[in-house]
Amino acid sequence: MSIALALSAMVLLGSTHFINGMLARFYPPLNIAFYTHLGGGLVGFAGALLFSSWEPSVWMWGVLAGIGSALGAWLLYQGLSRAPFAIVVPVSAVAMVTIALGLSLIFLGERPNAWVWLGVMLALPAIWLTAGGGKPNKVRMNSGTRAGLLLGLGAGLGFALQLHLLGQVPEPSAFYGIALCMLSGAICCLPFYQHAHPARKRFPLLATAAGGISAWGLTLYALSREEQLAIISIVIVSMYPLIPVVFGSLFRKEAVSGTTMMGIVLSIVATVLITVSTY
Repeated sequence: MSIALALSAMVLLGSTHFINGMLARFYPPLNIAFYTHLGGGLVGFAGALLFSSWEPSVWMWGVLAGIGSALGAWLLYQGLSRAPFAIVVPVSAVAMVTIALGLSLIFLGERPNAWVWLGVMLALPAIWLTAGGGKPNKVRMNSGTRAGLLLGLGAGLGFALQLHLLGQVPEPSAFYGIALCMLSGAICCLPFYQHAHPARKRFPLLATAAGGISAWGLTLYALSREEQLAIISIVIVSMYPLIPVVFGSLFRKEAVSGTTMMGIVLSIVATVLITVSTY
């Protein structure tokens, strides 16, 4: 069940990135981040009232996770404004899973078996290849590209903190943790809000809906950690770039390169290894 929850979370979070990626071509990215966090907070609080119980520690973990989420989104968008997508996104994705794994090893004392480690070793290059395997050209390694790489690393750190801190929320209070995380992230993004063209009024609604999808994904991620090693959930969820790649090829008729296909195959193999290791 925990593997199924983690896989469902990966699909939902990847779908959120696909929707927001489509919107980012026409709407200010930080506005998208704000409405996404706002929508996630609304869905999170609605779910909390129906399915969760309040525990005092939720405040701390939820608010801190929201700061990490807002930091990751802000640095990611800053990086994308200065450097190519194929450089910033792979760096942020690999940094996220690597830092999150390190946090689990250091603070949770987890000791995965050899099969899990093999799956992790395959997952890291799989994430990179799925996102395009971006490699900076020496000729194009200007100050903007270097800034994009550093901002991608910073974004990975922010998202890793979000995943790790949400994992500390007690299972009965999972929805409250998600709601506080998203509300805290929205508050952090609000100072950067930009007024957009009136004709684009429908975009906030779409971004808000994407935030609701994200809230469900984060909740399933938190629940998936209750019955298995956090490392397993983190690795599976971090494969979310699979979803934008697949949806992009279907809806925008984007060609899937051999590099991306290799990443998809490695992701499947890594998931199978991690899943088998739990039985």
